[in-house]
Amino acid sequence: MSEAPQSLRQTAERVARNAGETLRAAKNTALQVDAVEQHDVKLELDRRIQEQIRKAILKAYPGHGFLGEEGGEMAKPGQYEWVVDPIDGTVNLFYGIPHYAVSVACRLDGRTLAGAIYDSNRDEMFSTHAGGGSTCNGVPIHVAKRVDLKEAILALGFSKGKATIRKCLELYHHYGDRVRKLRAMGSAALDLAYVASGRLDAYIEQGVSIWDVAAGALLVEEAGGHVRISPGEPPGKIHLVASNGRLPLEFV
Repeated sequence: MSEAPQSLRQTAERVARNAGETLRAAKNTALQVDAVEQHDVKLELDRRIQEQIRKAILKAYPGHGFLGEEGGEMAKPGQYEWVVDPIDGTVNLFYGIPHYAVSVACRLDGRTLAGAIYDSNRDEMFSTHAGGGSTCNGVPIHVAKRVDLKEAILALGFSKGKATIRKCLELYHHYGDRVRKLRAMGSAALDLAYVASGRLDAYIEQGVSIWDVAAGALLVEEAGGHVRISPGEPPGKIHLVASNGRLPLEFV
């Protein structure tokens, strides 16, 4: 059965907001650590919120597929697929930095139809659906109109591998004296939401996963921006360049 993108958007908003409420209640409690890696931290809360989202989505759409950062399976051809990052910015949360979000998207055969990114710290709901524009708390948002790099703010994401970190440092060196400011804020979803809303002019990342960017990439496109996705490092990761579509980006 064909699903209306606007209905999928409403579901994404609802489950993202509910997950954000769980996050808000848990952020000042003792966080149980599942695993610690050199460039990452895995929390029990990640798994718990993803399961909350999974149950809510599959209750609404029993026949849909589900893929999240904490597990799941790729959808079959012709099957709707929900792609979820329960906490995008887990390290920020763990260190008490209030910059992280819930990201929920619905795709069909690799094309995102709807998505929502909810920042529970600022109570900001960014959402979109194909052909429906992008909003923040219901108000339409658009990418920035800046055309000159020297006036732009770029976000550059540090990934978890040596090769991608080295590439990001090269980008810092390349753009450092060409733009107004560079930022590395630790949440791909919010970086994309900020490009969509004109707070940032571009976001470049060498090695993210589809659940990090599925909702945010559509947000940028529906807000009038441009997104380029290509294979990243290591295999299975994504190299993403999202911008307002006006800047003369190079070396990416």
